Amino acid sequence: MARVRVFRCRICGDPYIGTDAPTQCPFCGAQQQYFVEARDWNSDEFNILLSDVARTDLKAALQLETDNAAFYDCAKSAAKKAGDEYSFAKFKALMKVELEHASAISKFLKISLPELEKLMCNADSQKNTKEGWERENRAIKAYARFRDEVIESRLKEFFGALVKIETDHLDLHAENLQKIYGE
Repeated sequence: MARVRVFRCRICGDPYIGTDAPTQCPFCGAQQQYFVEARDWNSDEFNILLSDVARTDLKAALQLETDNAAFYDCAKSAAKKAGDEYSFAKFKALMKVELEHASAISKFLKISLPELEKLMCNADSQKNTKEGWERENRAIKAYARFRDEVIESRLKEFFGALVKIETDHLDLHAENLQKIYGE
């Protein structure tokens, strides 16, 4: 019988208990390659000296993540009100992941996680899915640029992981849009 172990995600820092590391982090969506056994965790994962470029890019990333989390919070509520349980679950999960990214970025910046502002969204989940796709696409482009701009290897890794995670979100929205519009 396999033994249960404790793992930590290097992208969000959250622990996971299981016989193996998950294929994707249940908190931030990072791929399995970013997990380490908790005993091998480096307590300085988020404690790095930031260049001016890195600080600027992290602040921009924090704004993207908190804006997206706020949008998904609105979309989640709209879906719930409409009785659309699938979209409610999707938007709620996406909101949680975006908040987890914002939390990790805040750790790098050594600041508290900012409060979410209230954002408007559409009452129609299909339209919110399309806007979600657009938001994820913008995030991917920004994180790819940030990955290429920063000099800190840890941040190159972090932004690279975010590109992959947000690409998964983009693909989810694209699949939903294809089912809806046949696009």
